[in-house]
Amino acid sequence: MCDDVVRSEYEARPSVGAHGKRAMIPRLFNALYMHGPLGTAWRICAAAQNRFGNIAICKHLCPFVQGALSNIQRSLDSRFDRSHGTDTSGVVPLNALDIKSKNIEEGIWYEPMSVKVFRQLMKALARDPQRYDFVDFGSGKGRVLLLASDYGFRRITGVEFAPELHEIAMRNVAVLERNAGGPGNVEALCMDATEYAIPNVPVVLFFYSPFTGSVMEQVIGNVLTSFAMQPREMVLLFYGSNPNSIDLLKATHWPCRELAIHADWSRFTNYRGFIFTSPAA
Repeated sequence: MCDDVVRSEYEARPSVGAHGKRAMIPRLFNALYMHGPLGTAWRICAAAQNRFGNIAICKHLCPFVQGALSNIQRSLDSRFDRSHGTDTSGVVPLNALDIKSKNIEEGIWYEPMSVKVFRQLMKALARDPQRYDFVDFGSGKGRVLLLASDYGFRRITGVEFAPELHEIAMRNVAVLERNAGGPGNVEALCMDATEYAIPNVPVVLFFYSPFTGSVMEQVIGNVLTSFAMQPREMVLLFYGSNPNSIDLLKATHWPCRELAIHADWSRFTNYRGFIFTSPAA
């Protein structure tokens, strides 16, 4: 899951002179480096729609181009599912789901994790996964659970409050177990993240910016309480860009490192990655 949409680097500026045109060139190359061709094309199209949306050709052309870009992005992302026989792709807004939790207003839509980015996060973890449990908050359709299963964690748990997404995750875990030839160590739970009891073992807690506000605050409070009751190695991995969530994590005063994440060019938007480690780690 992710939490915001980056504003376009190509939003209208008042200067249209020669200097402004020259300045566009480095901005274009910077956008290509940060977001790749798909993300850059999406941002240019969004900026054009914002400025020239009242012009007939732009009014009709921009949505068509954005639709084509979205289809390309979905095709690129679904390569994971085509390879594994699973169903983890596609963006799903929460208002399309039947969610009873009182915390729905602070939840974020489902968006599958980038395989490329997740591998970078695991490399940056720089620890032996066999010593840790792994928990994915807001596990959605379960892609992170499937990806984490390749790394040898002692136990892998997904926590998801949307029943429809949880059911899909359960089917994906069943595919994983079938491909592995038997039951594994992956568990998907359908429950509110604020009610989840943190395992009393060394653990990696993963947040693909699944929720905000008081929910994030309460979950972090549960983490700190669990650590105070039983000090042990705990690692918080966060991938997102919501400033309030990042501030809440930094307020733990746990050692923090922001990661240099290489952008996944098959995505329209890339986010920031952080590792927070408990004082005992």
